[in-house]
Amino acid sequence: MRASVPADMTSRVAERFALPGFALPGFGPAWTDALLLERADQDRLREAFDRNPFLTVELGEGGDEPAALRDDWSGAPAVEPGFYLSLTTGTAYGLQCAVLVCDELARRGGLPDGRRSNVELCLHEAIANAIVHGNLGIPSAAKSQPDGYRLFGRLLRERLGDPAAIRRRIDIFCRWSAAVLAVAVVDQGGGFDSAAPVAVADGKAQSGRGFLFMRALASGVTVTDGGRCTVLRFDL
Repeated sequence: MRASVPADMTSRVAERFALPGFALPGFGPAWTDALLLERADQDRLREAFDRNPFLTVELGEGGDEPAALRDDWSGAPAVEPGFYLSLTTGTAYGLQCAVLVCDELARRGGLPDGRRSNVELCLHEAIANAIVHGNLGIPSAAKSQPDGYRLFGRLLRERLGDPAAIRRRIDIFCRWSAAVLAVAVVDQGGGFDSAAPVAVADGKAQSGRGFLFMRALASGVTVTDGGRCTVLRFDL
C-alpha cells in the first residue's frame, strides 16, 4: 500500500491489543491522533513524548504525505495507559531505544524505579534482536563461524547500507496496569522458529541466548507472528 507504512501495519497495531499474554483487564478502547515525525532522533522523540501522544510514528525518508499517513494511524484503537512508537530501522539502530522507552514509561508512571533495570535490559535485548536478526536479517550463527565477529561486522555494515533494510520498521508498544507492564517489540524481518532449541557448540550456547536471558529477568515472554513479535511482561 505504501513504502513507509506497510499495508498490514494498521491491522497489526489493532491486533496487538489482543496478543496472547498482552491483554490487561479493565481498559476499554479510546481514540487518538498520531504524532508524526518526518525524521526522529533522541531530542525530537523526547519533545514528542512531552505531548503525551499514544502513537508516535517516524515517517522516514521518502514517506507519504502526513495527511495520508494520519488517515492510517489515527484509526488505531488506543488503550490508556499505554503508548506506541514506530521507528525506521536506520533510526532505531542509532538510538538508545530501550533507555528512551524506559524514561517515558517512568515519566508516565508505568515503571517503578525498582523494576527499571530488568525492564531496560530485556527491552534492549528484544530491540537489538528485532533490528539485527529481524529487519537486517543477520543470523545469530554468523558469530559462531570462523572469524565470526569480523563476518558479523561486515554483514552489519552491508545491511545498514541497504535502503530497503533500514526503512523496515521497529514497533514498540507499551501498556500497563497497577500490577503488570507489557511491552511488545515487533519487526518486519523474516521471523524465526521460537520453538527451536538453543544451538549449543563446545558446551556454549551459540544462538537463542537472548531469549534465555529475557526469560530469566521478565515475568513472562511470548513470541508471536512467526518470531516477529516479542511480548515482555513484568509484574510490578
